[in-house]
Amino acid sequence: MKKYILFVGLLAIVLIALTACYDVVGNVGLGDITWQEAYAEILNNHAQQPATTADITAAEWRFMLHDINQYGTPQLFLVRYYDGLVNFHTVYSFEYGEAILLKSAFNMTSLFKGGMYVAPGGTGVIRYLTTDIVSHYDKLELFGASLSRAVNGDAVPSVDSFRINSFPVSQEEFEDIFGRRDEWVWLAMHEITEGNIRDVVFLIDFAVV
Repeated sequence: MKKYILFVGLLAIVLIALTACYDVVGNVGLGDITWQEAYAEILNNHAQQPATTADITAAEWRFMLHDINQYGTPQLFLVRYYDGLVNFHTVYSFEYGEAILLKSAFNMTSLFKGGMYVAPGGTGVIRYLTTDIVSHYDKLELFGASLSRAVNGDAVPSVDSFRINSFPVSQEEFEDIFGRRDEWVWLAMHEITEGNIRDVVFLIDFAVV
């Protein structure tokens, strides 16, 4: 009888341990959390961190969501923002039950005028930066764990100058890649607040937000 009770006790301990292990593994790698929950955790963590750096002395965090490949799950863009100026910081994707920090071409150390808009055709995203004279464009596409620059361009419309990958092109050729300005669909930049996490991450249709 004592051996039976001991066996039952050991079996109960093993079952509890296995359940705990499943919870730990499941929450991280088996899809027990949603992309909304994963992104909300990242946003809440960043909300507690300063957005300023040695090069950017005044800024706050903003975020954008966009499904770059139109596969059904959006990517999360973190942006430093100050008075209409932006610094694109990092991008996350959601794979196999966890948020993954993407390798990307974002290596700026300053704030610029600009934003992001949906690439013509619906897949990909255009990063747009401008000075008083020249506007710069990067078409970014998602390949595995990397957000890569597929093509870049610059334009000075006042002197009818358009270039793609440093080669002069016509305005029509340029707009085939980067779109017509009056047709751009901008990605909205949201402040990191409890209300925006609730309303944007959990409730809003994320096709273009």
